[in-house]
Amino acid sequence: MQDLISSHQTIPCALITGGVFLILLSSLVVFPSVARTDIQHIQVGDTIFIYEQNLDITGLRSTGANPITSLRKYDDDNPTQALLKEIPVQDDTSFSPIPEAFGGLYGIYYAFNPTDGAMGSVLITEPSVSIDVVLANPYHADSIRGLSRLPQDTPVAFKIVATDVGSSYHTGALYPATVDIVLTYSGGAQLTSIQGKDFSRLNVSSPGFYSDDPGRPGAITFEGLDVGTYTVQAKWHDPASFDRQAPDSNILSFSVGGTAISPTNPPTPTAGITTRTTTTPVPETTPATTPFPPVTPSTPVPSTTPATQPGTTPPAGTPLPSPTSAPGGAWPAVLSPALALIPFLRGKARK
Repeated sequence: MQDLISSHQTIPCALITGGVFLILLSSLVVFPSVARTDIQHIQVGDTIFIYEQNLDITGLRSTGANPITSLRKYDDDNPTQALLKEIPVQDDTSFSPIPEAFGGLYGIYYAFNPTDGAMGSVLITEPSVSIDVVLANPYHADSIRGLSRLPQDTPVAFKIVATDVGSSYHTGALYPATVDIVLTYSGGAQLTSIQGKDFSRLNVSSPGFYSDDPGRPGAITFEGLDVGTYTVQAKWHDPASFDRQAPDSNILSFSVGGTAISPTNPPTPTAGITTRTTTTPVPETTPATTPFPPVTPSTPVPSTTPATQPGTTPPAGTPLPSPTSAPGGAWPAVLSPALALIPFLRGKARK
């Protein structure tokens, strides 16, 4: 685990791309982010996704009497402004939006018929999904894309972002949209089951999620798998129309094996990740606090040679000159009081 923490400190932060589904406003309708009452029946304020099929949009009628003949997009999302786009509706009990009809101009559209004019409105957009590979919880902020090679024993998770589908494509607790996480070996073999964990048909039940969140398959390592280059992609599985037509996610490529780490950018602190640098404390040099033991004068030994040449003995009580500084730290300061007693004791001995 220490190796994992050391590795994650050198990985550049991935920018989290998942966002919050925006509350869209028009001059007539406020769009709350709510679940559909039925996945096939559209009400005012719902979100319709390109590639859905056989939708009943009669709930957008004003009175229920006159059928919807088209969907219209207006400048500033205001029916009193200029008409920007009109999508013909042949049967408002079975409407199947296709991208060619919209030409990439998505957003708020109003139901319309010549008798009632502009009626209820909906948000129309294209389903999208993206994938990333990140370090396992609690290091989700770090993507492995900064590694030249991913160590095989590093736990990782897959990050899925499908903001609009995860927010709006559901009825109550039922989330019918699913994706498969497909891992491809360098030789071309594809897997949705890795180390006994099934990564197929994962429900898109929130704008973004990780494969090691509670209730998800969990984190994996690449221990026991081949060293080499892998790719991973999130592919739509449900509904069938998404599977057949909606664009799948980006394809992420990475190398597995070894321990070489080569970040593409300098490490950057990320939200949720606290990087600490541990410094070994250096002990302070502190003089000993134990007093130096008292000096006991020894009995002088008679000698024919004076211990001190005349004129060299300082008067009793006069402190000796300070000794020349030498290595020894605090010991001279401790010995000085004892050395100062020697002349005094010698004077006593002569008396």
